[in-house]
Amino acid sequence: MKVKKLGLVLAAMLLVMGLFAGCGGSDEETASNGESREVTVLAAASLTDALDEIIQEYNKDCDDTITTSYAGSGDLVQQIKGGAPCDLFISASSSNMDDLEEEGLIDTDSRKDLLGNTLTLIATAEAADKVSMDALTTDAVTQIAIGEPETVPAGNYATQVFENMGITDQVESKLVQAKDVRAVLNYVETGDADCGFVYRTDALMLEDGKGEIIADVDESLHDPIVYPAALIKDSPQPEAAADFYKYLETDYAKGVFEKYGFTVK
Repeated sequence: MKVKKLGLVLAAMLLVMGLFAGCGGSDEETASNGESREVTVLAAASLTDALDEIIQEYNKDCDDTITTSYAGSGDLVQQIKGGAPCDLFISASSSNMDDLEEEGLIDTDSRKDLLGNTLTLIATAEAADKVSMDALTTDAVTQIAIGEPETVPAGNYATQVFENMGITDQVESKLVQAKDVRAVLNYVETGDADCGFVYRTDALMLEDGKGEIIADVDESLHDPIVYPAALIKDSPQPEAAADFYKYLETDYAKGVFEKYGFTVK
């Protein structure tokens, strides 16, 4: 019985240590005027729910303010290049992070692959029984929603799938392009497209009765889906951003990411 109680105590201590780990800075690291530090995080739209939940927990034990902006990774890259305030960037594509690294805009030592994901085909509830990867070129499917390939990694992965399947010309006229994966999800849920390609993490957000998961796409048909993260080189709040970045690698944060369908690197 004593051993069991000791185990519970140790578990509780580890949980508390994990919650404080991200904001464990000294008083010297807080803003000189005594106000909380504001960290700006630009992140891929597919991270919205998981990251919001992590931030909510982080704020319970930290006075820092974490401000987020979610969009297609390509759009976020352009914002950063244009001088938009940013302390930490989390992309849904290595190429987008490569772009910033080539421009000398990130702290290269801080760059790491944080997460992985899966490309998934979803369909409206009405079309679910006739949609499949093989049916994309048939008359059974008239509209396919994807993210804008130039700015949305999930859309680029989808075009790679079409190319590797040899069906690009056959599906081109059916494509409905969206600003990010969440917009693709909405197109399918509202019936504005028969089906669409989103990440597995987004597919799990489908509302009951509005859509169904059809299949995860064969990973050999597209580039690996990874989410690299990095601190911005000229971050306005480098210490606070580093604290939050560190928190994203705690067991608690990893558990949240996994709950939403991500794979943790």
